[in-house]
Amino acid sequence: MELFDRVLSINDLDAVIDLLSFELERPVIVEDADYTLLAYNSHYIQHFDEANQQTIFTKKWTLPIYETFIEAGVVNKLKTYERPFTVEAMPEIGLNTRIVVSARHEGRIMGYIWIQQMEEPLTAEGLDLLYDISFHIGRLIYDIQKSKLRQEEKEERFYQNIFNGIYKTALDLDWGAKEFGVQLPEHFAVAAVELVEKDDKILFNLQQVAQTSLQLEDKLHHVLIQGDILFIVLGGKRADAPIEALAREVIQRIRDYAKDKEAAVRSGVGSIYSDPFELLKSANQAKEVIQAAKLTHRPLSLYYKDLHICRYLQVIHDKNKEIGYESEAVRKIRELDPNGKKELLKTLEMYLLHNCKIKPTAAALFVHPNTVNYRINQINEAVELDLNDVMQKFQLLLDLMTRGKA
Repeated sequence: MELFDRVLSINDLDAVIDLLSFELERPVIVEDADYTLLAYNSHYIQHFDEANQQTIFTKKWTLPIYETFIEAGVVNKLKTYERPFTVEAMPEIGLNTRIVVSARHEGRIMGYIWIQQMEEPLTAEGLDLLYDISFHIGRLIYDIQKSKLRQEEKEERFYQNIFNGIYKTALDLDWGAKEFGVQLPEHFAVAAVELVEKDDKILFNLQQVAQTSLQLEDKLHHVLIQGDILFIVLGGKRADAPIEALAREVIQRIRDYAKDKEAAVRSGVGSIYSDPFELLKSANQAKEVIQAAKLTHRPLSLYYKDLHICRYLQVIHDKNKEIGYESEAVRKIRELDPNGKKELLKTLEMYLLHNCKIKPTAAALFVHPNTVNYRINQINEAVELDLNDVMQKFQLLLDLMTRGKA
């Protein structure tokens, strides 16, 4: 049986690549359209070049490989060339000369087939064979992605059920995980991201940024949108998994993307738990960080565990609103502020938060210490404050922190 017919008789991608690598006696790698590794093999393990090894280790192109391919026009060729073409050696990224062809299905690029050139290059007949079997490989990738999509839809439904409060007990949640075939993380935290100004398109794009950042290969993470909030479930297999660091990294990428789109986000990260039934609890904590950020006039910690008194600000704010309470001192200071800039209110809040010290307050406000001193004197002339009284100082700080944005 000819190699072409043998390949067409196999419906397992790994088996096809194993056969090709064996018959061609050279490394073969298959990636999907997003440059994520799907299958690989080599007739001799030592034939894998450094770029191959990096891709196998990271499961995706590294940043230097991606940037080099962009600059060299390789990415553009991948998307536009239908026939196999040669990518010359690039020693700076450890790449030997390769032949590459897109794997298509029904006119759509599903991925790419990379074959490393050896001392004896592929013949014209070999290139024709590679082109002919690329469509079969394209169909196999399509089948893999279709199956993956069905599972992703199940995972999405499972996590939506969690955040909608469908599972009332831990037993219900375990049953749901088994029903939808979802692997639950042993340790996790939930991050939440909200756009300052609502924009459904940007929010959807932020979801893609988060998914790309996490790569979602170990199935321990999940990203979903509920209402106007993007939730990111960050999982780990061990108690010492770097979940908080991962959350900070993903959220920073989200912030960078939003900034490029002239948008801004608020974000928070709930506590780390080991009981899956606490997923919703961690998500609500992340939302509390966002809510506290709306009330305060200074940057807050990203993590709920570091909120301290700020976690109660919403409750205090709501109670003040219910009873119509407004601090007399805050009202008088607001009236002193020229043009409603609230500079005196901000200065006093930062002054209290920095233990009534001029220099740290000035540094936090990016003003000269004399400016802070002048503003505090203005306040003292208008309002009789005894900042040596701990209770008065604490009450004033709460009043300032819960005065809202209005």
